[in-house]
Amino acid sequence: MTTSMTLMTPTGGDGAAAGATRALNQDEVTNVTPDLLDAVLARDNLWRAWKRVKANRGAPGIDGVRLEDFSAYARNHWPDVREQIEQGRYAPQPVRRVAIPKPDGGERLLGVPTILDRVIQQAIAQVLTPIFEPTFSASSFGFRPGRNAHQAIRQVQTYVKAGYRIAVDLDLDMFFDTVEHDRLMNRLGQTIRDQRLLALIGSYLRAGERVMQNLTRYLETRLKLKVNPAKSKVAPMSDCRFLGFTLRGTKIRWSDKALANFKHRVRELTGRSWGISMTIRLNKLGNFLRGWFGYFGISQYYRPIPELDEWLRRRVRRCYWKQWRWPRTKISHLVTLGVRLKTAIQHGVSSKSYWHMARTPAVQQALSNAWLEAQGLLSVKALWCKAQGYSAQVTSSSVPTR
Repeated sequence: MTTSMTLMTPTGGDGAAAGATRALNQDEVTNVTPDLLDAVLARDNLWRAWKRVKANRGAPGIDGVRLEDFSAYARNHWPDVREQIEQGRYAPQPVRRVAIPKPDGGERLLGVPTILDRVIQQAIAQVLTPIFEPTFSASSFGFRPGRNAHQAIRQVQTYVKAGYRIAVDLDLDMFFDTVEHDRLMNRLGQTIRDQRLLALIGSYLRAGERVMQNLTRYLETRLKLKVNPAKSKVAPMSDCRFLGFTLRGTKIRWSDKALANFKHRVRELTGRSWGISMTIRLNKLGNFLRGWFGYFGISQYYRPIPELDEWLRRRVRRCYWKQWRWPRTKISHLVTLGVRLKTAIQHGVSSKSYWHMARTPAVQQALSNAWLEAQGLLSVKALWCKAQGYSAQVTSSSVPTR
């Protein structure tokens, strides 16, 4: 996992660095009550934590307990777990390691804690966030309440409009795996006086260390973090990627890599050899499109939108053509959907590729845009327009194309 931050100052001075340093300066926070663990374990706090974990869904951890089974599990085990926490004897379970493929090759390692540990961690976060949140940098947007990646991108856009043209783009290599835990605990201890809570937090950090004990750690700089030189540079703003976006002039655009990843996933979901029903396929495709445009829809570049819509519909038409398979089935469907019998026969017995047939007038007539929409295929243009706040009937002349 990497953490990336971009520092921009008009004169090359240390103004941004001072802002970043503020995120690590907790002198403004006074020592808080010594019984914070009681607040963590309060019934209402635990209930809110459970609701949050449940809403986030997710797979079971190493113990195999699923979300739907957790309520019964908690009734049977929570009294003992609570006693262990209060007495400082609780040991978090190891995380379940999962490797997921990266779109550009390689694997990304993820750790999946048990649901019980996710609830406890969430309960801790709910108590600590109001204490430490006021001390964080105004330029920090990650994992903070009321802040998100879109706000970070728009802040970068504000810098560009103000005249900044060069960015120092730093990527911290494997931040969460290599950050010094003793330093973190020391920072927490300057504010938190509840030794029981500190011990619980420390036990979670040690659990992570056990998982990553075989990794070689190269610690650099005062914070002992390693800058990834392959992903760090000083370059014009237009040459940098920010959270999956770039800026062309003052306009936000999704990056080429983000678009390539989008097409890669669409190809997977519309693969002609995937033997599932079209209803399930369109449902999965729709979930992906909603999520992708929910994030990348703030891109202000309209030009590729119609092409993406056409490409997506052609891929879906190819799936239908492949699923119909036999000439008789193809002819029957084409006639049912309004194609003349002679034309339907010519197409049904054709030996041309599925991709070619998906763009023929007869198939486009049968599997029209309106018909595909009725089956559940979402429109890329409609999703983008919704994210932009435009009417779905917007024309290409009324939106940015560059």
